[in-house]
Amino acid sequence: MQVLIRMIGVALLAAFMTGCASVGLVDMSGLMSYSDPSDRQQTRLPGRVYILRGIGHVWSGGMTELAHELNRRGTTASAHRHGEWWESAEEAIKLYKSDPDRWPIVLIGHSNGGDNIINMAYKLKEAGVPVALAIGFDPTRFNRSVPSNVSRFINLYQSLNVLGGGSVAANSDFKGQLLNVDLRNHFEIGHMNIDRIPQLHKEVIAKVLQVVAFPQQNKPLVSFNYVVPSNAPIELWDGGMPVTAEPGQTVKSLASLYGVPAWAIRQASRLDSDDEIAPGKRVVIPRYANSLELGAPAMTSSVPMNPAPLPQQRAPVATVVGPNDGYSQPRRGETSWGQPRIGSPRMGAVGE
Repeated sequence: MQVLIRMIGVALLAAFMTGCASVGLVDMSGLMSYSDPSDRQQTRLPGRVYILRGIGHVWSGGMTELAHELNRRGTTASAHRHGEWWESAEEAIKLYKSDPDRWPIVLIGHSNGGDNIINMAYKLKEAGVPVALAIGFDPTRFNRSVPSNVSRFINLYQSLNVLGGGSVAANSDFKGQLLNVDLRNHFEIGHMNIDRIPQLHKEVIAKVLQVVAFPQQNKPLVSFNYVVPSNAPIELWDGGMPVTAEPGQTVKSLASLYGVPAWAIRQASRLDSDDEIAPGKRVVIPRYANSLELGAPAMTSSVPMNPAPLPQQRAPVATVVGPNDGYSQPRRGETSWGQPRIGSPRMGAVGE
């Protein structure tokens, strides 16, 4: 059964990878024809995505749109008022405990909703429930630190914003990946529209599909913060791979070797220039979690100086499994196929 579930995810990832130069910047519309939670004919991916809007639920309409898009692509997602995090957490606890493989938890929030997905994560931690992925859209400056039950937290924020602008810190026992992505050089993005930027939606959808398609594993990735240049596309890495620089290597040569922008290596490694790097210095290479299993240079104490360039790769092509594969049958935690026993998906719960 798990093999079938992963095959579905691999197929989805492979489909949106084809013909793309930048990871995650692909329009995946049409991959899944699913658009209505009452339509049970399409195969559904595992996982439950809870999305919290900002304070004053008339705002954050982009979060409801994101819930729609995620449902169209085969996940089970719902948008809620920022204050509904407690009830959502209780539902998530019951779903996860009914079948952990069927209901990995993903949390997404805008503004005050970004603060409350962290509160939600703490409540889940008390119940022993892990959070596979959490993504903040410009939370406020009063957010709490990220608890240890979160595997990966990606924070999209605009540090110049007054209403939001909150970076996120990790709790002392946090062992996952935390990335603060500062968009202050992208002046077209502000607190009131960050929730509905199409490019960010595409990146976030790619992250959610990645998480539900592959089992969570402890990967040798480290956390880092970065500021996206104004002339660069917005890419959301999962963490960094530490390597040791060899004689003659520069930021640009490493960028060519690993297929990532030089500015990203420079920021992740806290280097001041693209000049030659001192031999033996630790350098952090931004990576996508699934690239480590797909032909990227192995994580060793050093990397060869002059191998052929190895851009980050995506999942291999697989055949999409049809609706009559057995996965379509009700499982523990479901009253019927794709419908949670504890509550039902609230796609577009508010703001419509």
